[in-house]
Amino acid sequence: MEIALGSTNAVKVLALRWALERLGLDVEPRPVEVPSGVADQPLSEAETVAGALARARAARERAGAALGVGLEGGVDLEGGWVVNVAAVDDGERYALGRSPGVQLPAGWLAALRAGETLGELIEARYGPEARALGAMGVFTGGALTRQEASAQAALAALGRYFALVAEGGLE
Repeated sequence: MEIALGSTNAVKVLALRWALERLGLDVEPRPVEVPSGVADQPLSEAETVAGALARARAARERAGAALGVGLEGGVDLEGGWVVNVAAVDDGERYALGRSPGVQLPAGWLAALRAGETLGELIEARYGPEARALGAMGVFTGGALTRQEASAQAALAALGRYFALVAEGGLE
């Protein structure tokens, strides 16, 4: 089975590899650069989900793969959370998964509403090296990295997708 990933970002590639291994699948994902169709910094869970779905569908179509996977990170401004969402799409059905979240400081939410990005806020407060950790890594003291959060979202989406297939259902 060929699985296309809607990104060439190394963190996302490693996250998907881990999720596939965890499910016992000996598949090397094919990274494909595709647009998310949403802002570079999604500011709602709905926008983050839309980006993950768009990436999954575009990757599957562009690569001609059986499955497309999209991983998208964003902020849910309403709840104040950093979220990582994964989508799996086969052209007939799709499944979603998300990672645990971490709540952002209120001042950061105001800055995000004013147009700043998480990366800019992290770098300004913690330095350029902290930007690679992402908000999840920064606010958990490295206990949960961006890669691990993306991997957990991918594992949840893939697990749900294969359960749907086994049940013969459509989502």
